[in-house]
Amino acid sequence: MLLEIHPITPQTRFMQRVLSILEDDGVVVYPTDSGYSLGCNARSRKAIRRLYHLKRAMKRYLMALMARDYAALTDFVKVDNAAFRVLKRYTPGPYTFILPATLQGRKQLEVNRPEIGVRIPDSIFSRALWQLHPGMILLTTAARLDEDDRFSNAQDIEAAFGHEVDLVVDLGEMPVNPTTIVSLVHGEPEVIREGQGNFP
Repeated sequence: MLLEIHPITPQTRFMQRVLSILEDDGVVVYPTDSGYSLGCNARSRKAIRRLYHLKRAMKRYLMALMARDYAALTDFVKVDNAAFRVLKRYTPGPYTFILPATLQGRKQLEVNRPEIGVRIPDSIFSRALWQLHPGMILLTTAARLDEDDRFSNAQDIEAAFGHEVDLVVDLGEMPVNPTTIVSLVHGEPEVIREGQGNFP
């Protein structure tokens, strides 16, 4: 199902529909500040397994959590004082920060890796969603639902993969614009990938 929302002022009734699908173990394609992403409720084991099924290689890579703020992340990742200062300074923004996973976080996401990526984006969609509910989304880029495809248009995503997800949120053409990835696992920040965020 394709749901077209207003690019500046997302309709509350449409955002409530998105939230309802996420809370009902759904998988949603939605816009972020780095392009379209594929995500689900990070507290739903059923939804997480559905997402892994769609992105079968996903568990080999870093998980990424999208949250309203860093306080919401503490069940999943360890945030020491140094990491807290970095998150406070650079979020919300176009960054993915890698942090040590908690035991609870690893169990919930069913992964063996000792770290998890976290995102606190500054996007119209995320702000509208968090106004309704301070949830947590496990996400991966929708630019490569298939290894041979890159998508920047919700209609193309819906045509190709709409039968595999519960909802595709359409915010128009969104070029793929990767985040800057910064590891905070070993104390000093380490830039893993340069992206749209300027990190010193």
